[in-house]
Amino acid sequence: MVYLLDRMRRASTGPNTVTFLAPDGGRRVGWGELYGDACRVAAGLQSRGVGPGRPVVILADTSQETITAAMAAWLAGGSLTMAPTPARTVDLARYLADTRDRFDSLGEPLVLVGAPWEDAVPALSGGAGRVIPLAEAVGSPPATPWRPPMLTADAPAILQLTSGTTGAPKIARISHGNLAANVEGIRVATSHETVHGRMLSWLPLSHDMGLIGGFILPMACGRCDALLSSPADYLARPASWMQLISHHRATNTVGPSSAYAVAARLLRTGPRLDLSCLAYALCGGEPIDPAIVDDFLDAAGDHGFHPAAFMPAYGLAEATVAVTFSAVGRGPRYDTVDADALAAGTARFVPPEPGDPGVRTRRLALLGEPIPGLSVRVVDPDAGGVLAERKVGEVQVRGTSVAASYHDDPESAAALRARDGWLATGDLGYLTGGELVVCGRRKDVIILGGRNIYPEEVERAAARAEGARAGNIVAFGYPRPGHLGAEGLAVAVETRGADPAALKSAVAEEIRAALGVIPHAVVVLEPGSVPKTPSGKLQRAEARRRFAP
Repeated sequence: MVYLLDRMRRASTGPNTVTFLAPDGGRRVGWGELYGDACRVAAGLQSRGVGPGRPVVILADTSQETITAAMAAWLAGGSLTMAPTPARTVDLARYLADTRDRFDSLGEPLVLVGAPWEDAVPALSGGAGRVIPLAEAVGSPPATPWRPPMLTADAPAILQLTSGTTGAPKIARISHGNLAANVEGIRVATSHETVHGRMLSWLPLSHDMGLIGGFILPMACGRCDALLSSPADYLARPASWMQLISHHRATNTVGPSSAYAVAARLLRTGPRLDLSCLAYALCGGEPIDPAIVDDFLDAAGDHGFHPAAFMPAYGLAEATVAVTFSAVGRGPRYDTVDADALAAGTARFVPPEPGDPGVRTRRLALLGEPIPGLSVRVVDPDAGGVLAERKVGEVQVRGTSVAASYHDDPESAAALRARDGWLATGDLGYLTGGELVVCGRRKDVIILGGRNIYPEEVERAAARAEGARAGNIVAFGYPRPGHLGAEGLAVAVETRGADPAALKSAVAEEIRAALGVIPHAVVVLEPGSVPKTPSGKLQRAEARRRFAP
């Protein structure tokens, strides 16, 4: 029996539970009850043709039905894809058309559509796969008993959509062996056996950190409780994240940097909470801004949060989810470097105190060492040679949890393995003392006058302008017409009611003061206009398409 199915069975024999949180309080269910329901639903899926290699797609908000169906997909022998749910500002007709095309790229999937998108079943039908309501799949009695599938470690467990930050999302083929290796690596890296407790997550199940970190990890442990909140409920009331942690005494949680920024603001104005229960609060899924971390630690500290519990991490879908974790109990740590030397390819350490006023510095989060089963190296992206510590290059990953290929690209297996199994992540970074530091995305770097400008630096500077919405600013390079291939720097900034002319001037001045460059264009936008992935990452390629002059 493959790891995931064995871990489900083990969890079903224990006393631990899953709580599906809701504004009205939610419902607590034992792993055993979920497993029994999932076996029944798996029998029904098998009668609908689900077996080894058959993709099952679920488009639904987080709920007991959704989790039951996800477990059933694996128990039937199929692979699982959790479809990204549409954002509130998206063109629904376009989303449904694009989603149906994406489903077709999986082959002939069985697509289960649940609340609150049941009405989309007709629009999603007519493609290569079969589309039925989730309630029908979960509620129908099976015609035949469940048959445990015969699976190997190479069988696909998850067909995971990548983030699509720099282009169209791909589909990473995560095998049962990949998943087992990554989950066990996470358990070791987080000293999980010493912090059995309650994992609370509101992250979308379509995001690898939500599906694996928030749900599969506590299930695979078998001695943990899972507390699952709907992303829609979180977006409607972001203060609920920290409030639920305090109320339910959660010991572990996960979230991106931008969510911790929102939490810091709300903690300063909200009721008194007790966050001393958190053994670790993992931060990953997007670039980690040290200023945001400092702000969160300051605000959460007034509510009993221990700074040592904050855990920066790095990962990507092609490596299942996790690649590096900071050490448990160490808290966030930073590397302060000469920003100009960094742009030239060397991360020259600068003592943070006392600072040389003539040296422009950049503070970067240390993201820890690779989890067991994975290795990380940094290479020259052009020449291909392995670089020494503190030399900036492309981050590459190799190990047992790295996907063998993309599902929708038969040529990708050779490309992924062309470097002796090393996966090119597209991220720029360096190693120091064995720990990884990430500077940005290779495709996102903007070259101005021969100097590398990281868009994250531009966005952080722009966020200091009065009226700019931090976390809703995107910087990108674009070809300047009539300048012989030279790049321009553009910044798109969301605001709530600030004077556009004044905001443009303030943004340009903050960028000039911080980086010594002046943007060629500043675009002022209404809230909700900056393009993001379903998991909240900035989409620079799409921003360039929409807003470049």
